[in-house]
Amino acid sequence: MESPLNVVGFAKANMKHDVEEIIQGILNHPTKQRAIELAPKLIFAEYLRELAENTYLIVRVMIRKNENDNEEPDVTVYDCDALVKAEYNLQLQEVHVEKIDEDDEEDTDYYVVCEEKETSMEIVFVLQNTIEYLEGVRKGESIQEVNIVGVASEGTIILPIEKDEEEERIEKEERDKLRAIIQKMKDGDEEARELLEKEEKELDLQLKERLKEEDFLTVMSGYFMPATFEDAVYAILGDITKIKQRKNKLTDEVMYVLTLAVNDMPMEVVINAKELIGMPTIGMRFMGTCWVQGQVIMG
Repeated sequence: MESPLNVVGFAKANMKHDVEEIIQGILNHPTKQRAIELAPKLIFAEYLRELAENTYLIVRVMIRKNENDNEEPDVTVYDCDALVKAEYNLQLQEVHVEKIDEDDEEDTDYYVVCEEKETSMEIVFVLQNTIEYLEGVRKGESIQEVNIVGVASEGTIILPIEKDEEEERIEKEERDKLRAIIQKMKDGDEEARELLEKEEKELDLQLKERLKEEDFLTVMSGYFMPATFEDAVYAILGDITKIKQRKNKLTDEVMYVLTLAVNDMPMEVVINAKELIGMPTIGMRFMGTCWVQGQVIMG
């Protein structure tokens, strides 16, 4: 479930000893740290090192105290991962947090399953602020907001699709129509379920017909699709609406933070400039593969 470190400015950290050196540096000089007791004599800790604005490396450590308190505890490095905070929160609904292995007290891997409110798109992402979530649960708090970001391993800048006002109007009407049907289906309308199936079949047929004569990227203006069944990895295509640059303080490597519109859903993606093909420009499209991670805000 770990995102590759090169995404946040460690393109050269490929050898094991390089990663071990990075981990040791974070443990010795963290920007912030937090810990929680999972069980008697079992402590889970997170050490964060700031690399750039809203961009960190996080090292997770499991500490098991010995029966004899005079002995040094056993410390196991759990993982080292990129952690990027989104700049704004998505409007989500039906948020569920799921532990990977409920029977393992030492397992701190959690997925969050949710639905984007405007598009009804289901999103699965890796929870990054695990300790804040667990502390909130113990206090009886609930999830108030969620923010997510795509941590891209590779990407390409491609041309936008030329559309006139009439084509954009028709597309918007179709999306609004589908949202209305999905909402009725959620409210228990069985006719809406049948109507949705009919609409999906018609769209599928239209897509197949167009693909006989047109290139895939001229037919699909955007998509957000699971690329694997594990690890919350998605293939993504969307219009670039905002661009920022960040520089890793330790390596001076540059990252792009791209805000995308993916079929009306806003999505932030961060990528190492060395892994991006083409120059990002507002109005162009980004196509790539990313790990989707995020945080829950408790209250």
